[in-house]
Amino acid sequence: HATTWLRANKNNRPVRRGHVAFLASEIDHGNWQINGQAIVISDDEQVLDGQHRLLAVIESGIPIQSLVVYGISPDAFKTIDTGATRTGADALALHFPGMTSGIVRCLSTAVQWCARLEHEQVSSRWRVSNTDVINYVKCHPSLIQCAETLSSYPKEARPISIGPATACYELFHRRAAPLAEEFMERMFTGEGIARTDVEWILRQAFIRDAQRVTKLPTAVKVRMIVKAWNWRRRVPAGAA
Repeated sequence: HATTWLRANKNNRPVRRGHVAFLASEIDHGNWQINGQAIVISDDEQVLDGQHRLLAVIESGIPIQSLVVYGISPDAFKTIDTGATRTGADALALHFPGMTSGIVRCLSTAVQWCARLEHEQVSSRWRVSNTDVINYVKCHPSLIQCAETLSSYPKEARPISIGPATACYELFHRRAAPLAEEFMERMFTGEGIARTDVEWILRQAFIRDAQRVTKLPTAVKVRMIVKAWNWRRRVPAGAA
């Protein structure tokens, strides 16, 4: 059906290849589910909604189940996809109703950064589906504790936003929990550190950056944190 519908489509819209690849990956990994969103076919056989889903089916080679609505006027196209897209934070809020909105947003961002760090693709726009965001948090509940801990530090002292910092904290914590706790607290609060400590150097770099008109990209800051952490693991505080 996918090939037949697209072949009959006379006015194909520009294709976002990255989105097709993402949907194909979701199908390959078994994340596809019927969610009430239909493929919409007009009364003159045009695909009004669902072109990327159909291309993803072709790319993955795996059939999917979907609602299909026929006979819609082509004029209705302008009303399709005008609503807000559900974000990872929206999905998490539904599955963790007792969690504050701030922590939910932080976790959604943190999962994206965890994926980038785990795949060593810090500078890429690594995309994680809402399903994978939920599953990641469920599999790594310590991520919630990391977010809550960093959120408890004074807001005005934060050297970097909580989301990417939570991702760093989570991954560091898996390697050396006590050291990770000490490292992140020193970096976030500036307490108990000397000018020779890597946490002090890192904080000062971020403070200076906050005063500039053109600021460092978050990916650069994350790399700096990772390098500082690797240094701290090799050199105890106060030793250099």
